[in-house]
Amino acid sequence: MHISLTVQPDRGRTRRSVKARMRGSLRSWRLVGGGLAAAGLSAFAMGTPVGAGVLLAPGVTLLVGPWVLTRAAAKARTGVFVETATYELTDEAARVRTPSLRATYRWSSVERVEDNGEFWVVIVKGTGVLVLPWTLLPEPDARNARDFLSGRGLLVAV
Repeated sequence: MHISLTVQPDRGRTRRSVKARMRGSLRSWRLVGGGLAAAGLSAFAMGTPVGAGVLLAPGVTLLVGPWVLTRAAAKARTGVFVETATYELTDEAARVRTPSLRATYRWSSVERVEDNGEFWVVIVKGTGVLVLPWTLLPEPDARNARDFLSGRGLLVAV
């Protein structure tokens, strides 16, 4: 398999790709925040306003924090990541080249590839390192890549 795709800069797509890359890493914040907020609400319902505030404030912060962080990071990084990018998918690796970046990720080191509908986020050692806009691939190439990733057990729907 050898699939090559050159993607022209698009600020909106770049923001969505940064958000897709960061989404998984902040999932635990939301879980902890939800737990603290629920405990704070139950303490408030039981008539302990001081205890409720101690639990509710950090819980809400942890629930809202990931949303604020991903928006801020996407806005800050849009200027950096808006470059023409060439993606290559081969039997051995996934590669990306831009004027300021060259990266290769071997399939043997990839834990999984998350499909969020518009992008494939390549996860290596728990970190989303490459966001591929697979919807821009021609249909036969997209089907071949999907079959390849599914055959290796890497593709996971989010």
